[in-house]
Amino acid sequence: MVFQKKIKVKNKEYWVLVHSIRKGKKVIQKKKYIGKALPSKLRLEQLKKEFLKEIRNERTRYFTKEDIEKIEIIKENYKSELKKLSVLEKKEKLKEFIIRFTYDSSKLSGVDVTLRQTSLILKEGIIPQNFKNLRTAKELENHEKGILVITKYKGELNLNFIKKLHKVLFSGIEDSIAGKLRSELKRDVKIAGTSYIPPKWNHVDKELKDFFSWYKVEKKKYHTLELAALVHLKLISIQPFADGNSRLSRLLMNWILWKKLYPLIDIPIEDIENYYDVLDKYQIEKLEKPFIHYIKNKYMEER
Repeated sequence: MVFQKKIKVKNKEYWVLVHSIRKGKKVIQKKKYIGKALPSKLRLEQLKKEFLKEIRNERTRYFTKEDIEKIEIIKENYKSELKKLSVLEKKEKLKEFIIRFTYDSSKLSGVDVTLRQTSLILKEGIIPQNFKNLRTAKELENHEKGILVITKYKGELNLNFIKKLHKVLFSGIEDSIAGKLRSELKRDVKIAGTSYIPPKWNHVDKELKDFFSWYKVEKKKYHTLELAALVHLKLISIQPFADGNSRLSRLLMNWILWKKLYPLIDIPIEDIENYYDVLDKYQIEKLEKPFIHYIKNKYMEER
């Protein structure tokens, strides 16, 4: 049964539709914002029918019903825990994630740094003793800025956004490539440790055009977690930039999750072989499912 409910957010009142769904021993509430004022009775009934239809038509390509139930329970538990935290505690929680995510993502990209060094640089603002590589410190700081960008960006996934994000990652490090596509630089790339050959520089524009067309048409056909995994997978395979493609792809995966209020995902450096194995499954064998299920498992493991 769908019912309307008035909620208060930052001393402002809003109306939402609420539908409770039992998932095993837990009850999950689906909510939809309908405005500051309650609509007419006729419009309200129409909105309730549309809301029920949306819930029943939740799409998925690769997840089972049981997968979806677990994913949504984790999401609701995460949101409930956040509600209990003060603004300061939420910032601290995000900061802790940023430190670990920046460390792991940087290590996956070949940056030579330790978790303690990452924490000192990002949390304390201290360059560790005997740490002479100021480029690495700047890379860590830029990655943190990139995470903050994805938490604030309200627009669409488009070329301007990914170029802006790449520019944030490389400003002050390699300004000559920051925010510039390989097609602009006329530069090909190779990926160490795999037989996969990314598209040539003169094919990048077409690959990106196809990617954005796919996203626009297909995004509503996937569960949010599936979509996040696929955005990561497809962009890292196109390698649109001369450097930083893996970091960028992981940031964009988490942007998809963040804007739909799902908890963020970190891929630990300790899991590098499994991560590369499922990337190879797509890049060499054209199989999406192994990577999507890998990301699903990472989502499940960390909660």
